[in-house]
Amino acid sequence: MKRFDELLFNRFFENWDKFSHEQIKSLIKVKSKTILPSVNDIDFSKQQRVKLGIDATGQDLHIGHLCPLLIMNIFIKAGHHVDLVIGDFTTKVGDPSGRVSERAILTDEQIAKNFETYLDQVGKFLDVSKLSVRKNSEWLAKISLADFLGLHQKLNLATTLQREDFRTRLEAGGLSNAEILYASLMGYDSVALNTTIELGGLDQLLNLQQCREIQRIHGQPPEVIVTTPILEGLAGDGRKMSKSYKNYVAINDSYEEKFGKFMSMPDSLIMQYFQSFGYLFENEISELENFIKSQPMEAKKQFASYFISIEAKNLKAGASERERFEQKFSKRELTADDFQVIKVKSGTTLLDALMTSNKFKSKGELKRLLTSNSIRNLDTNEIITTDFEINNNLKIKVGKLQFFQVTMSS
Repeated sequence: MKRFDELLFNRFFENWDKFSHEQIKSLIKVKSKTILPSVNDIDFSKQQRVKLGIDATGQDLHIGHLCPLLIMNIFIKAGHHVDLVIGDFTTKVGDPSGRVSERAILTDEQIAKNFETYLDQVGKFLDVSKLSVRKNSEWLAKISLADFLGLHQKLNLATTLQREDFRTRLEAGGLSNAEILYASLMGYDSVALNTTIELGGLDQLLNLQQCREIQRIHGQPPEVIVTTPILEGLAGDGRKMSKSYKNYVAINDSYEEKFGKFMSMPDSLIMQYFQSFGYLFENEISELENFIKSQPMEAKKQFASYFISIEAKNLKAGASERERFEQKFSKRELTADDFQVIKVKSGTTLLDALMTSNKFKSKGELKRLLTSNSIRNLDTNEIITTDFEINNNLKIKVGKLQFFQVTMSS
């Protein structure tokens, strides 16, 4: 059996000087959603100036934020100049991309606090000492009103307002003038840094196209755009990974938490996660797809092991978490600490008891778990398919990772 976890771990940390320009392009294409105009417009024989911007909308990152960062790491390992732009100025405007309402306006103090731990979190996965970290207030705070107005006289407002998210907001009466200017400020970032390649999530595509136009206006060659897919959350319901949807893996989660969350994801997400977080060549995709199709559980274990290993920078760390997981779940070696205790009175229904755990959004969610054979009585090892009144102590497993001990109160 091929060990993709070991293969990708070794590739993550090996010296890439031996890779050809075509191999570097292949790594980028596998991890990308959009490349405009095309990857062939990047001249890898010359040092590129690569930019990725991050706004400080919160303190904690989830692994979805890593997707463009791991493409950025390709350029770092290939020896190119990389600017990580901290949007201390643009955060106060608020990126309108995909928004149904305006972002809350943050103070300078809040922005600074949000950025305090960013590099520590990012540094778990790439060498931040090789980044040029810049704050865009360095140049945006110095733009004269005359220059700003002069630029916008050359931009067509009708084109800007063709954006679907803007049209939706306009119809609802909730789009501010400042939000319309957000992409222009990103364009100034590219001009100030003379960017040749800009990275971002797919939701940034329209903003990045505006950056190209602003570079043209300033007499610079327009940058190549590279976007990553929006990472789907662990629930597998098509929604993006987000704290709001409670379907995320936080970068600061423990290894054990990460491993368990990865093992809970549906099989349909395994390939996307391998592509998002591993460095794969195009000619390896079909073999990986066949492996996932034939051995989905093993594929999930290998992905989870790989992710833990690259964060720990130690292949044995992932293997240790895998062993811990298998001992606890595959071999049924559960301890009292693995169970959340629920105390109920005689006659309480199972679903009412589980709702008191605060782990489920509604009884509707629990009923769906019942009908999908996802609730099991651990005392009898029987699948529970209907709600019933509780009159005895019992141990319950819900899904793959949640365990409850229901006890009778006097």
